[in-house]
Amino acid sequence: MRRLKQFFHKLSIRKKMLTILCLVGMLPVMILGISLGINSYHTVLKYREKDMTNTLQQACGIVDYQMYTCQQMMNYFVYNQDVINFLECDPTKKTQRYELYQEVSNTIGALKYQNLIMESVTIYSESIQQSFGNETHPLEDLYKESWYRDGIRDKEWVFDESTLDLISIYKIPSYSGIESYVAVRTDIPTLFESLNQLAVDQYGVHVQTQNDEIWNFSGKKCTDKNGIYVSFRENKKDYLWVQQDLNQMDATVTYFQKKSNLSPFSRRAFLMIAVQVGACLVCIILLGRRFAKYLSRPLEELTEEIQSMDETNIQATVHSNREDEMGILINSYNHMMQRIQELIRENYETQIARKEFEMKALQAQINPHFLYNSLSMINWKAIEAGEEEISQVTLALSAFYRTTLNKGRTWISLRLALQNIQAYVQLQLWMHDNDFKVHYDVDEKLLDYELPSLIFQPFVENALEHGLDIKEDLDHQIWFRIWEETDSGVIYVSIRDNGVGMDTDTLAHVLEYHATGYGVKNVNDRMKLSFGEAYAIQIKSELGKGTEVLLHFPKVQKGESNES
Repeated sequence: MRRLKQFFHKLSIRKKMLTILCLVGMLPVMILGISLGINSYHTVLKYREKDMTNTLQQACGIVDYQMYTCQQMMNYFVYNQDVINFLECDPTKKTQRYELYQEVSNTIGALKYQNLIMESVTIYSESIQQSFGNETHPLEDLYKESWYRDGIRDKEWVFDESTLDLISIYKIPSYSGIESYVAVRTDIPTLFESLNQLAVDQYGVHVQTQNDEIWNFSGKKCTDKNGIYVSFRENKKDYLWVQQDLNQMDATVTYFQKKSNLSPFSRRAFLMIAVQVGACLVCIILLGRRFAKYLSRPLEELTEEIQSMDETNIQATVHSNREDEMGILINSYNHMMQRIQELIRENYETQIARKEFEMKALQAQINPHFLYNSLSMINWKAIEAGEEEISQVTLALSAFYRTTLNKGRTWISLRLALQNIQAYVQLQLWMHDNDFKVHYDVDEKLLDYELPSLIFQPFVENALEHGLDIKEDLDHQIWFRIWEETDSGVIYVSIRDNGVGMDTDTLAHVLEYHATGYGVKNVNDRMKLSFGEAYAIQIKSELGKGTEVLLHFPKVQKGESNES
């Protein structure tokens, strides 16, 4: 009693009201309906079994007809004069023998065209020393086939488990005593196409041969992994099933369906029940539903909205003009949601401002003018001293910091970003004694679009420090690619290396790591803040093979970058 009471308390208001009405007015009606439903169920089973029997007979008839037609054609074929002439022809007369083979090949092609279940027709003979095309083989090739012995023992059809084909062997008569055979190969899925059409939804179709082997319509042998057949075999009482023999291959076809999938009511029985109890049910249901809906609908709408609410959907869409407790609750909810939206917007703007402040603070650590002048002076001193390499390093370092600082701007064009990463890579090449190679694949048409600054450098740095620097072999390479999918409006950037890679656990937490400097997590957060959650960074890695970082973002031109 206590459990029943607890269950009743958990029901919605509308269900509680309808439950009370059902207990009072609908219980006798339900008892009557169940009684009539049981009778209807058995009637449906009877008619369904009859329908399945007729359907199976038609499908099996098609299979039998196809196999019978194939046998008749092969009985004609073994007495075909062109075939006999080809086999009896003197092997030394190669031209005449080849012409006769062409006639045989044309005949085989005509047979296959007339009967689509024929996958191949192959002649095996003592008179054939080497194969002519795919249709003729020496007799020794027949002896090598796994199905040869079963096929030669007066069995009309044998099964080739390696190819899932049915094969029939016919002896070709010879005037000179030459032993010859022809084997016709039939594709099971094609042959059983009519059975295949029966195996839809929860229906099962299986073919059982004389030696009790069970095959489904596709020719695959039934095992314990074939769930539907195993269930049928162990629980036949739960299935409605019929059988039909295949006369042409000495096999039985079983067609079955779960009884639970059958509708317990036939149309006639349903109408009978509706006439008997319809008047009572209509009154009870209409009055109950209107009463329950009036009281519970506002609460249900509010509940549905709360359940569907997530981080991206916090809009208040429920409104009410009611002045009772329900109206007060809905209005209070709307006011709360408005306040939540304001707080989220304020928090979002705060995050953007914080990230921009971090970027400006990072850029402000270096006095740009002092740095540029110093690097320029070093460059001229190196030129005067004839130190070309020092001059190149100084120019690369100057280009790197000019594009990195970008006059304090937080957005930069892809062109400047590419120049920045090229300068950084050049510096790293000098520091690494050119022990790695970099490959660039860039679509020049995309270089005028913009993205937040300092995006690529952390990934190249990680590729060197955590990928290539600790790799033992000498094959150190980095691939940098910029491209656009056709008419997608999205730019893709890939930074890939052939370093040591990362294991699964490290990869799962790489975007969560809070680095002390300007690291990967910082870049990922800025991409999501700038473009949305859908443009988060994707990282793929395989231990021992390398790592790839994939960025994608929409085409943007803010006009903040400086190309000078």
